[in-house]
Amino acid sequence: MNLFYCSSPNFGTLMVVLGLSAWGGLFSAAHADTFHDGCYVEDENGQIVDLSVLCQGPGQGTEPVLQTGDVQVTLRWNTNDDLDLIVVDPAGDIVDFGSPTSPSGGQLDVDANGFCQTQNFAPVENIFWPTGGAPDGAYLAYVALAIPCSLEELASLDGTAANTAYEGLEVPYSLTILNQGEATSYDGISSPEESGAEYPFQVGLPAEAAEETTPVESDGALDLPNFGLPDL
Repeated sequence: MNLFYCSSPNFGTLMVVLGLSAWGGLFSAAHADTFHDGCYVEDENGQIVDLSVLCQGPGQGTEPVLQTGDVQVTLRWNTNDDLDLIVVDPAGDIVDFGSPTSPSGGQLDVDANGFCQTQNFAPVENIFWPTGGAPDGAYLAYVALAIPCSLEELASLDGTAANTAYEGLEVPYSLTILNQGEATSYDGISSPEESGAEYPFQVGLPAEAAEETTPVESDGALDLPNFGLPDL
């Protein structure tokens, strides 16, 4: 087994165990308390070897291109846990990892840490409706903790300790809803105690407001402005 470290000023140092025989015995944890920003290994002499191409730690890496339009809902967090972003459209259709498209045109174009198959520590999920494609009505964005991937290794060693850690697990996240050019951001914490957090938003006017603003029928005469032109 060999050790390498992925670190950042905001999140400290993460120690990851690798079984890479090519590095057998070259590196040790003797200098694990030495801070360096980035993804690296230290050899027994304290020399730093950059491994940024091999790991993606908190706040590192390039975020994927996120598509946008009339509606864009984006979820970000900073652990390798699997959070789920779900959006329900006015027809009641769901867009999420299990239903990445909806009849109304909603699309999940970026998913992260699904079923713990990836280890992204700066994950993002994104659901959008293209320009001109979002139907008017009430929407509901929903954030839920799906799988506590960060506890997988602990669970393999001590199930009781993992269950205890799970009860106290909290995953901070940020959610941004871009609604026809206006962005609203929320900060939340996803935990096993919560079934999920709901974020409703409205596209277009509510049905009752639309009825109130229906124009009154006229007699057909148009009242045009007078720009100072002489009467003919």
